[in-house]
Amino acid sequence: MKHFNSPWTRLVAAARLAPADKRAACAPAGFATRVSALAAGANEPTFAALFARCSLRALGVCGLVMVLGVTLNLGSVLNAFEAPAVDAITLNDPVSEWLDASAS
Repeated sequence: MKHFNSPWTRLVAAARLAPADKRAACAPAGFATRVSALAAGANEPTFAALFARCSLRALGVCGLVMVLGVTLNLGSVLNAFEAPAVDAITLNDPVSEWLDASAS
């Protein structure tokens, strides 16, 4: 059976024999000044940039809401078109309703 720890032990032994890093661990001269100048020079995004960034997302959300609304209401819309046509005059004639009620 192959010993899987041997590559790891060889790497660890090689790392222990490597010379120590003698480079400076601090940032180069003027680094903080450059970073603060870049931060101060950064402009806030304009309304047009924010609108452009969010417009396609909003369009997608509106499209999903539209498809969901049409899907949920499709049955009632189809039933409204298939319902028999009723004469509008008989629906809004209170006199005929009163006469029909009094005759019976």
